[in-house]
Amino acid sequence: MSVFYYKATNSQGKMETGQVEVASKQAAVQWLEKKGLFPILVSDVQQRTQISLTEIDLSNYLPSRRVGMNQVLDFTDKLSSLLKAGLPLARALTLLIETTQHEPMRDVVRQILKDVSAGKSLADSLAAHPKVFERLYINMVRTGEAAGVLEHVLINLRDFIQTRQNLKSFLMSSLMYPAILLFTAMGTVAVLVFFVLPKFQDIFNQLGQDMPFITQLMVDTTRFFSDWKWVIGFLVVSLLIGFIYWKNSPEGSRKWDLWLLRAPMLGKILTEVEVTRFSNSLGILLKSSVSLLDAMHIVKDLSENKVFQAAMDPVIKGIKKGEGMSYAMVQSGVFPKMAVHLVTVGEETGTLGEMFEKISKIYQANLEKTLKRFIAVFEPIMILVMFVVVGFIIAAMLMAVTSISQINM
Repeated sequence: MSVFYYKATNSQGKMETGQVEVASKQAAVQWLEKKGLFPILVSDVQQRTQISLTEIDLSNYLPSRRVGMNQVLDFTDKLSSLLKAGLPLARALTLLIETTQHEPMRDVVRQILKDVSAGKSLADSLAAHPKVFERLYINMVRTGEAAGVLEHVLINLRDFIQTRQNLKSFLMSSLMYPAILLFTAMGTVAVLVFFVLPKFQDIFNQLGQDMPFITQLMVDTTRFFSDWKWVIGFLVVSLLIGFIYWKNSPEGSRKWDLWLLRAPMLGKILTEVEVTRFSNSLGILLKSSVSLLDAMHIVKDLSENKVFQAAMDPVIKGIKKGEGMSYAMVQSGVFPKMAVHLVTVGEETGTLGEMFEKISKIYQANLEKTLKRFIAVFEPIMILVMFVVVGFIIAAMLMAVTSISQINM
């Protein structure tokens, strides 16, 4: 047995390093792949990490240098069309390099072509770019290559990415107006409190009179925040750092995700988002001939909610034991009853792939309806809060103006 040191990236594209004691370098690579890691370097000699500022390319962190899902969608759409037309893979990639306008994506395709020309499979070539192509994408391509139906798998991937992008766009556009309304309210209150009200203090000081109680209360509150702004800022930053540290811990992350799922209205939205993502990903994997067990492992890594991730562990165990999915999904208490019922039907009829696609469509439609109801409720509540807060401030100002008028009389 020998000790091998490795550098690898996980499904989120983060670098991991470590060592493993196995018989050979090939065994080390296989061990990493079983762990869901993409090996970058495997060596029996420990590498020293040297960081040089001159080697850091800041342009890679600029938005214009990032490769987003829209570029991946365009790549997938064009590649599937070229392969369906009968072009060899190398020729199709060459045409993609010529037709891709996004420079960072063109560099990625150029490297993929280089690796494919060197004898690597397309899946292994894509795995060298974990920040661009996620694990689900790579595994589906690997399955398509093995089954000789790569163009059909790419078409499925194109539809999957398009559906997910549509959902993302809908979420962003739906929440845009409430966000603008909230920041407008905060900005209005800040201007009135910190710039308008303090002027009345100077006027009443010149007149030698006391301000009305409400006006004095608002001015004193403003002065308190102004005089103690550094202390308050330090406390806020400290609490924020403490919260982030707690949230990033395994226990804190699980409790935070659990609280979000139990929050009124928000919990329903997040549950529907997770169920839509879960069923959509699982459906497209099963449709592409990925085994149910492998598909569950992939989907688990894709989930961003720790509660849903934990709920998938008993489901995976149930699949290994041959008990199916539905019973473990019921016991988790996380998955909605309707989704579990449809999974049960899919297991009984042998149509799990089609059933998960149906679940995805149902819950995406439910999500859109829930968001519309949320916005419909949020808007009048926000307007009412703005009316009360701004009205209170204006009342304080009017009382001050009235007092000044009476003094002048």
